[in-house]
Amino acid sequence: MNNTFSSVSNPRKWIYYGAVFIAMSFLAFGFFRVQIMESSIYLKKSEQNSVKVETRYPVRGMIYDRNGKLIVDNRPSFSLYLVPAQTKSRTIVALSEILGMDSTEIRKKLHRMRTFQPVKIARYVDLKTLVYLQENILDLPGLEWKVEPRRHYLYSRAFSHVLGTLGEIGENELSQNPDYEPGDIVGKKGLEKALDTYLRGQKGVRYVKVDAFGRKVGEVSHHKNVNPYPGKDVFLTLDSRLQLYADSLFGDRRGALVAVDVQTGGILTLLSKPEYDLTQFSEAVDPVVWKQLLSDSTKPLYARASQAAYPPGSTYKLVAAIAALNEGIITTHWTAYCPGYFRIGRKVIRCWKADGHGELNLLGAIKNSCNVFFYQLGLKIGIDTWNKYSRLFLFGKKTGVELTTENSGLVPSKAYYDRVYGKGKWTKGILANIAIGQGELLVTPLQMAQFTMILADSGTYYPLHLTKKMIDPVTGKTDSIRFAPRRIKGVKPEVWTTVREGMREVVAGGTGWRAGVWRISGAGKTGTAQNPHGKSHAWFIGFFPFEQPRIAIVVFVENGGSGGGVAAPIAGQYLRRYFYLRGEYDYQAERRWRIQMWKKQKEQARQDSLRALGITTESDSAISN
Repeated sequence: MNNTFSSVSNPRKWIYYGAVFIAMSFLAFGFFRVQIMESSIYLKKSEQNSVKVETRYPVRGMIYDRNGKLIVDNRPSFSLYLVPAQTKSRTIVALSEILGMDSTEIRKKLHRMRTFQPVKIARYVDLKTLVYLQENILDLPGLEWKVEPRRHYLYSRAFSHVLGTLGEIGENELSQNPDYEPGDIVGKKGLEKALDTYLRGQKGVRYVKVDAFGRKVGEVSHHKNVNPYPGKDVFLTLDSRLQLYADSLFGDRRGALVAVDVQTGGILTLLSKPEYDLTQFSEAVDPVVWKQLLSDSTKPLYARASQAAYPPGSTYKLVAAIAALNEGIITTHWTAYCPGYFRIGRKVIRCWKADGHGELNLLGAIKNSCNVFFYQLGLKIGIDTWNKYSRLFLFGKKTGVELTTENSGLVPSKAYYDRVYGKGKWTKGILANIAIGQGELLVTPLQMAQFTMILADSGTYYPLHLTKKMIDPVTGKTDSIRFAPRRIKGVKPEVWTTVREGMREVVAGGTGWRAGVWRISGAGKTGTAQNPHGKSHAWFIGFFPFEQPRIAIVVFVENGGSGGGVAAPIAGQYLRRYFYLRGEYDYQAERRWRIQMWKKQKEQARQDSLRALGITTESDSAISN
């Protein structure tokens, strides 16, 4: 009895039971709070430990020519990533040896990233290397790989300066767009850079389950999953057939060929020679290859059509002619005598024709490209008027074509010469020189193409452009690129008529006759620009047909020599192919016609020889009868 009473009345026991009850109550409340009241919070944290967010990269838009012929597409490739929080030192060491990378560079990339954000350390890994890494994945904690699109070029050289290159985004580019992430591949040059916003599409995200090693074990059905959206397909104004043909015409020559649709401003051909192989840039460039490209004396990375600026030579005489006529400084009847040289003070400047052209008016001077005529014209015009008309025809500024490395050239002015030579210390010889496109004046082939388009339609032109349309591959929505025509104001109609007629005579029988196309009228101007560093540069500009121009063309051959002897023939061959593709020119028909004409000339020569010997031929008898 006493024992029973003492056990019931023992306060220690009740304290113990009370403490256990309170503890269990706290635990029960804690479980209730975690599992019921705050379940959403802890579920999210739990998912963060077992669920990982993967970035899904879009397919970059494909590029086609104006006729829908594929130029650039994509092929699958493998990229390697490291997750900083899971990466061990042995992983970095092993990868540096397997991939031939500097372990210090890998550590730098990991150091500046978020703990669980995968960092791209290598792209375009070959399948053999990837299989080896997969076999040893347990010894390489933190390593991941993804399948990503890789650019594939169907024509790796002829389009290189137009398309440009891709590369891994640099640190200075990351701040330009919030969608950029380290390791992203973006356009670095050419259209790939200019149209990067449209071509690269939008990234997606996917939530996946991972194990303790970070390996993917399944997908999670999550409302935040977003599919990547592919980039837009771009259709260019270029004609791949003409681009490839122009490339074959140049061979090993250096220079550029630009052809423009006069009725739209769309560029049909934009060739820069020499070019480089785009496949060398579809992956990390080999340092040896990069060094070779930089040290190459021909400068293949330099886009001569848009980046390079040269003196235009005699092609620029047309600017002086328009300025003089439009300002009333001369008339079409004004003449100048060319003895083959021109004397300014104690300096004698030679014409390209040593024995001279004799007395010439403006049309004759344009047709025969007489330097002496335009030397005298330059002195009459003066620097201010010459500069005014140079600016009027948009020289000294970029054309605005979708290329990021365009050169604006140089149009010297009175202020420029005062700054260079000292106020009032430059001579009249400078005026004579720039009137024929020499001296400090610098232009690009693209600017000359724009000028030729302006001449073709007597002052009306369209902005030069390379993009014809863009198509959304998902919705099929098409965004066509069209520009309204623009006009060069202030030039009298009769001035356009006179200068265009002079250009017609250049092709009809002047210095540019080799650019002519059988049974198709045309107009043009040759140029031979002196080069203090070597052989002269060769130029030809022109538009065809003369009556209703459809194409404007510029051929520039660096150190080519004669414009009429080198650049004009290239233009002629290109134009024949252009009209042939349009069904307006027949190679075989011209050949048959030329053979027939040769036979007639040969027969006529034979008849003339017989008559000289006093022998009567059947033809003569038939005529007399």
